[in-house]
Amino acid sequence: MTQPNIQEVSKQKLQKFYWSLWFPYPSYWLKALILTLFLRVIIFVVNNTGKVGYRIVYFVNSPELFFIFTILLLLSPIPIISFTHHCLHLLIGRFIPEIQAPEIGRTQGLLPGIMSWWEGLYAWLVIAISTLITALFSTILLPSINLNYVRLIEDYTQIPNINNIMLISWFFYISGGAITYQIEYLVRHRIISTYSGNKEIDRSKSTTDLKADKELNRLRGEMGLHKIKSNNE
Repeated sequence: MTQPNIQEVSKQKLQKFYWSLWFPYPSYWLKALILTLFLRVIIFVVNNTGKVGYRIVYFVNSPELFFIFTILLLLSPIPIISFTHHCLHLLIGRFIPEIQAPEIGRTQGLLPGIMSWWEGLYAWLVIAISTLITALFSTILLPSINLNYVRLIEDYTQIPNINNIMLISWFFYISGGAITYQIEYLVRHRIISTYSGNKEIDRSKSTTDLKADKELNRLRGEMGLHKIKSNNE
């Protein structure tokens, strides 16, 4: 009796398995989790930079400098993530290039490439959206457990089940990040599909035109009708 091909069985199982487009893929859950863990590094850098910067602002006593520095501080996660992404792919390209993503290309130099800047920009957007989603659901759920922001700020260490509350908040945060990354994937997939579809239509049209030209040339040769023009003439 012939043993079933393992690859064929796996392929058939994957074809039967349905995954909703609007439910984030496992890779995006992982990406959101990594970004959430890396958020501690971002907060550390921003916090220490902010302390030094605001001391300078206070010494200079300039409201304009205060607003400029605040805006730069809010945007600072973009270059932090971009440079981290660039350094990570420098290491990948050097030691394990076989797993390097094709769109990253050959990573070299000290300055991040366009894909690293895009990762930084989109990660900044993910952080902002995830924070807003977490704040929204936290605000809705806190009254149901007899809590409010005043009590949380005053003495959060004395609140019962604070670890469970933090765990729920992190769940909302990671979920918001995974959904945002999934939306990015859907948009890119739609653009690529549309472009590929147009390319297939153009290729099909070119093939049809070529066949028509050949047929017209054959007719001209057989019938001597030199006034028949081809599509490219």
